[in-house]
Amino acid sequence: MELIAWEDDKLEVRYGGESIVLLPKEYALLKFMYTWKNRTFSRENLLDSVWPLEAPTDRTIDDHIYRLRKKLQKWSHLFTIDTVRGVGYRLSWKQHQPPRLQVLKQDFSENIRSMLSTYHGMGMGAALQTLAAHQEVLGFQLDPFYATYIRFVKGDFAWFVADDDTPMGEKLFYLFHLYHMTEMDAWKTMQMFQTVVKNQSSMPQVFQDELQINAVSLYANMGEWELSQKQAAHARTIVEKMDSDSFTLFLLAGETWLALLSGSVEKAEELLQQASAILQRLPMQREVGHFMMLQGLCHYRRQEIAKARQLVDEGLDVILATQFVPHLIYAVHNTLLFFRHVPCDEKWQSRFEKKWDNLAEQYQFEHLKKAVVRKLSALL
Repeated sequence: MELIAWEDDKLEVRYGGESIVLLPKEYALLKFMYTWKNRTFSRENLLDSVWPLEAPTDRTIDDHIYRLRKKLQKWSHLFTIDTVRGVGYRLSWKQHQPPRLQVLKQDFSENIRSMLSTYHGMGMGAALQTLAAHQEVLGFQLDPFYATYIRFVKGDFAWFVADDDTPMGEKLFYLFHLYHMTEMDAWKTMQMFQTVVKNQSSMPQVFQDELQINAVSLYANMGEWELSQKQAAHARTIVEKMDSDSFTLFLLAGETWLALLSGSVEKAEELLQQASAILQRLPMQREVGHFMMLQGLCHYRRQEIAKARQLVDEGLDVILATQFVPHLIYAVHNTLLFFRHVPCDEKWQSRFEKKWDNLAEQYQFEHLKKAVVRKLSALL
């Protein structure tokens, strides 16, 4: 886990709550040397890498190195920029060994896990990612579940299809969601779902249960109302045993979605009231945003366009603020699906199609889908 954080747009380097602002070429030089830490470069190498289209002198390198050393002196316990006589310069990284948990308080790791669980449950994605990014400074190591989960939360989707070391059972759930949230064809998604369920025995039980709740919406997306209702009844028996507000809300969202797509507006509003009672007691931000958007879709069904737009946009803003990338993608995905089932607002549909296109480009949806299919081909 890296200790140094880079803010390219601000030319700012951060470590442990401290930040240093550099000049453009200072920043570029430091980042290059940091990327290739513990490797010696001649002045010519550095000039070619940092000043490729310019013709500065060796003195330019020496001046920049001098200024960097001066500005970064307080971080000399992390690294130094050393002169290699007769050759050039090297950024020497000093191995940082944080205190092991055993020498800290006995319940330290439990406290960290509790914090992660709280941030997770309350939809505080930024807090989750901040804690994970500073684990070396704080002296702890993420357990395998959260190490994988946080990659998913922050949108590091390429890792899931590139990694070959993590057992498939630990990634299968995420691979399904990568496909589901990037594929607009409900029938293709159902085929992928059936493949995953046939091979779910290697997955943690909680993921198997979550897939069963997921299926309520999957059948609804296909227009299979009766199958969706039967699946909701089955999922309800699972959720009742879990005694979990989070999973109760997840099922309520699926049932509300079914009611909206099938035209049962009164049923959808009844389910939204049940969800609201839970969220007043436990305002989990992902779910607050999600149900706000569902409330907006109810107003579309009532042909109350202005109110619908307001709630859909406000809900999306809440989800965006949580910094849970998959939930943002799903929010745009599902809104577009609703518009395709219920054409009611061409202007807002066009807006969401643009949002979708931007997300598709940023996270390489088409590449991801193909990579997931290749990854799961052994299961077919």
